[in-house]
Amino acid sequence: MTKLLTIQQFLRFKIWFFFVICLLLWSLLLWQYFHGGIPGHHFLADKNMPLVSNVWGALVIPPFVWFLMNRIQKRLFERSDTIDFPKISLYAWFGALLFGITLGLSIYYGFKTFSGNVPLLLLVFALFFPTYKSEYFLGFVLGLTWFIGGVLPVVVGVVFLLFSAFVHIYLRKWILFIYNYLKPGIN
Repeated sequence: MTKLLTIQQFLRFKIWFFFVICLLLWSLLLWQYFHGGIPGHHFLADKNMPLVSNVWGALVIPPFVWFLMNRIQKRLFERSDTIDFPKISLYAWFGALLFGITLGLSIYYGFKTFSGNVPLLLLVFALFFPTYKSEYFLGFVLGLTWFIGGVLPVVVGVVFLLFSAFVHIYLRKWILFIYNYLKPGIN
């Protein structure tokens, strides 16, 4: 038996999720403040680029989370006020969260092999999954926020989102078209 989710239940979840994310973010900033200061990060880890303090994440992440949760809500409930529990959206968010955490760990520990090949990994993921959707974007940014603050993951995420949308919507269609065109000759 599938569980149903109403729009009112999702709204309650959205509000709780928003406040939990804000609480975790502000707790992290307080902890950083009292344990050596709030760090900042350079764009592309280049000292010649501007330094962005993690404090900006407290201003960027809350409206970002609210905006994306609204987009998810609109997409899920566009046809009905009651839907089957969106397991795929939850799996997408969790997978992107793990990907963001893995990328953050690779940056933190200096595993340049992984962090340098992220665009190629996204190309592969985008061929099979719609990684341009809001749940992927939200999970990716929240996974990276712990490691490099709140602003840089949003900027990097927008670039990856545009890249993924192009690959999934356009490049994937062409690859499938060419494959289907050549398939009779392959057999």
